[in-house]
Formats: sequence, C-alpha cells, structure tokens
Amino acid sequence: MKKSIIIPLFLIGALFSCKEKSVSPLSKDLSKIDTLIFSSENEIIDLGEEGEFLASSAMSDDASSYYIFNLEKRFLYTLDLKTKKLLSTLKMPSEGPDGIGDWLIDFQRLDDQNFIAQGDNVFYFFNLEGRLVDKIRVDHLFYFNPELAKKFSNVGFLYKAEQFHFTTGEIGAIESEVLSYNPKSDSILLREIPSVDLIKNSSMISMVKSFTFYSSPSFVINDFSGGFLIVNRSLPNMTAYLDNGDTVNTKPNSSKFFEDLVPIEEIFRAKNDTEEKEFKKELEKRMNFLRPVADEKNEKLYRLGYRLASDGISYDNFLFEYDLDLTLTRETQLEGVKIKPKKMFLKESTFYLAAPFDDEPGLLIFANPF
Repeated sequence: MKKSIIIPLFLIGALFSCKEKSVSPLSKDLSKIDTLIFSSENEIIDLGEEGEFLASSAMSDDASSYYIFNLEKRFLYTLDLKTKKLLSTLKMPSEGPDGIGDWLIDFQRLDDQNFIAQGDNVFYFFNLEGRLVDKIRVDHLFYFNPELAKKFSNVGFLYKAEQFHFTTGEIGAIESEVLSYNPKSDSILLREIPSVDLIKNSSMISMVKSFTFYSSPSFVINDFSGGFLIVNRSLPNMTAYLDNGDTVNTKPNSSKFFEDLVPIEEIFRAKNDTEEKEFKKELEKRMNFLRPVADEKNEKLYRLGYRLASDGISYDNFLFEYDLDLTLTRETQLEGVKIKPKKMFLKESTFYLAAPFDDEPGLLIFANPF
C-alpha cells in the first residue's frame, strides 16, 4: 500500500494562494425561483435533525419522482413532483430475508425501482416493493488484505459500472485511500487520495451520539463523466479518477467568492451537544459545498457552495461551473436563495435544491443562471 505524501502546510497555503483569471464571475438575481413544498397530509415524513436525511435523497431521470431515504429508520419515501404528494412509504426491516441491517451509512438510486443502501461492510440491493434483491459483503477484503485499514469508511460510496468505490480508514482517523471493488472478479484497486484532500479541516468526533462517536471527514465520493470524483466538502479541491487510469485535479483557487482557508490540524472532539453545535456553526461561516452535479451533454460540472450570512441566521449560496478538466469557468451568487440546501440535482438545465420547510421536504427550482 502506498503511503500518503505529507505536504507541509506552508506549501498547501502557497498552492491555494495561486490565482487564475479565466473564471467569469457573475452576481445577479435569478429571474425566477419556484418553491415546491411536498405535503405528507396525515403521515409524517421524518427528515431527521435539520433535514439531514435530505442528503440521502434522489430524483428520477425525468424529474417526476423524488425519493428520500431515512437511514436511521430505514424508510424510503416516494414523492410526486406534479401533485406534491407523498406517494408511498417503504419500511425496510433490519432483520429477516429482506433485512438491511440496523446501521446504514449511505444510499444510492439505481433506477426508479432499485436502490442500494450501504451498511457495515455490506451493500444491500432492494427494490421499491421492499424485496432484498442482492447483498454483497466486503468483510473479506479486510480479512485477507492486512495492509488495508481494519475499519470501513463512513463517508459513503459510489456504485458505477458494476463496481463499488469507497474509502478505507479507521473511525476517528482520516481516510487515506479510495478502494474500487469489482464483485464479479472479487478484485480490488487502491488509489491514493491527494494529501491536500486529507486535511482534517471539517472533521469531528462526537462523544454524544448513541454509537459512541461519529466522524465527519471532509470529502465524499461522487459520480463523474468517465470515472468518479473525490470531493472536498469544505475546500474547492476535487480529484477525478478516470476509467483510463488518468487523474484530473482542480486548479488553484481562482474564485472571488471563497477565500483560501487555513486547515485545522487536529480533529475536533465534542464532549456534549453544545460543543458539537457550536463547532458545526463555526464551520458554517466558511464555505461548504454540496455534492456536485454533472451536465454530460454540455460537458460541465456544477457545485453549490453555501456559508452562514452575516446575520447569523440566513445563508449565502453560490453556484460554481467547471469544465471537465476541473477548471472553474463561471460563478454566481444566488441572491434569491437564503436557506441552507442539503442536496442539488440537475435535470435538463434545471436545478433543484433540496431543503426542509417547516419539517416538510421541499425543492427550490430554477433555470441555469449562466
């Protein structure tokens, strides 16, 4: 296993301070923002604390159906965008022939009938009828490869072209490599994550949660044209791992909307709820990013960034456009968006931002502002 190369902090700062002038900045009001709030009528849609489970949501290709997966209760909500109604609630058991465990980490839609939930060293394939279609365990990867870390990553996964992509590392420590697993050949490929993406600038261990402690690393795995991305959630850094073996990295920061950040060197350990909330609020003053979305037809990648506004209540939102070389090309502030979104979708040049509205799920909808 390759060792990560440690880059001195002064070198990281120097890299971030380099500027390019190719980006075209914009700042204007959106001509129209539609707000769609779903009604669950007599049934409560449990979105989790501050709508946390909206991050585990998905949208159909034709933007007619919206899916929200409650990782804690194993509920899959299906909503209709036209009627704004809750269509169904699928309650998956934790045990039995269709059980999907009692600790879930991430969720991915395959199509409008099939989904994947990530558990502890296992991936569950299930359909909209609640039947467990397949179950793929990866425990043996760690048993028979002692050079791998012993703990399973909790930053999520990506299933693409019949392969699983996830990271390895111990809970409470920073992950170091991305692992690609092909279940058909039972083979793995390890790739090093650039050390600049391993900065613990938004990592936290909470001693409050019921499962002892929880780590929130600063990066996630995301889909990308011809491969996948490692995305830093609170830094502009992205690295694309292409199917042909090449890698593509973001260029030095050329945005006028987010500053070069000084990394936090240690993982923060929260001893109570108050410390945890204060730390999270402090991080929200810095730029945070949602998972990017791709426009493969126009060969563009979009990231939404948000940060706590000066009033300490509302949020400033920004949209960043990249080409497939991960060069920032255009950016704009979304003046009409003042809430904190949880996830972004792009369907036919229309953007959808998922957010909670008085404990009901909703979407902000607007056309491409560029």
